[in-house]
Amino acid sequence: MKKVILSAFVAMFCATGFAQDVTKEVVNVEGFTYNNDFTASEVATVRRNVVSSLQNTKRIIVVDLTQQASVANEAKKRQNATRMNDNHEVKDIVELNANFILKGALNSINTVSKTGKDLISGNSYTYWESKLSYTIVLIDPATGATASTNTYTSTATSRDGSQAARNSAIEGSASNMKKFIEDCFPVKGTIVAIADGDSKKAKTVYINLGNDAGMTKGQKLAVYQVIDIAGEKSEKEIGTLTVQESMSATRSLCKVDKGGDIIVKAMATNAELTIKTRAKRGFFADVF
Repeated sequence: MKKVILSAFVAMFCATGFAQDVTKEVVNVEGFTYNNDFTASEVATVRRNVVSSLQNTKRIIVVDLTQQASVANEAKKRQNATRMNDNHEVKDIVELNANFILKGALNSINTVSKTGKDLISGNSYTYWESKLSYTIVLIDPATGATASTNTYTSTATSRDGSQAARNSAIEGSASNMKKFIEDCFPVKGTIVAIADGDSKKAKTVYINLGNDAGMTKGQKLAVYQVIDIAGEKSEKEIGTLTVQESMSATRSLCKVDKGGDIIVKAMATNAELTIKTRAKRGFFADVF
C-alpha cells in the first residue's frame, strides 16, 4: 500500500524539485515536538539540521510535512512533547508515498556554570556547559510500527555566557546526524573489480556506488561476505574501504583499508560480497 504513487502527489514532487526515484527512500519529516524549555527558533534550528543532513546525502528524498496543507493541522496538534508516542495517523503519509515518517522531540536542555584553570597562566576562569537531549523516531507509515528510536546528546561549552553555550549546543545537533543516517539509511552495493593490487592483496577497488548514491571522497564503507549457515544467509564483515574518488553516477574508486587479502580470495571464488556505508569513527566519537 505504501508503494502506491498518486498522480497528484507525483505532480507536486516534480513541481517542488522532488523527482520520484524508486531506488531512494522517501522520508516525510513532521514538525518536532518540544516543551517550554525551548523557543520556536531553537526547535526550528534542530529540525533544520536534521532535514539538511538527510538532503545532503543525496540518497534520500525528503518531504517536509509542515509545508503540506493536508497535514498542517496534525502538525499543530503535536506541539506537546507528551504526544511523542501517540499512534500516527498514516493516511496522509501513505498518500505521499513515504517509506518512513520521521518524528523528532526536543527533550531537555541544561546549562551550568563551571570553573576551569588556564594551563599556561594557571588562572581560574568560569565557563558554561550546555547539554541538549533530543530523540529521533522513524515509523513505518504502512503499519504505524516504530522502525527505530535514537536519543542523542549535543554538548557545548563557552566562556561567553550561558546563552552562547546554549546556542552552540543547539547548533551542534547536526553532528549526530551522520551516525543516524549511516545506522538507519546505509547505502548498499558491491565490489565490481579490483583496480590495483596483486594475487594476494587488493589495494584499491571499484564499487557500484557513485554520485547517485551520494558517494564523496572520505566516505567509509564496510565489506561483508555473504555466508550460508545451515541454510540461512548471514553477513560477515571482512574489510573496510574509503572512497578516493566518485567517478560517475554508479562508480567510485576506493582504497582498501582493511581485509585486502580476504577480498582477493573472495572475489577469486566468486563469493557474494556486499558493501555498506557507515560513519567514520574517531578516537572519541564519530568524525564528520
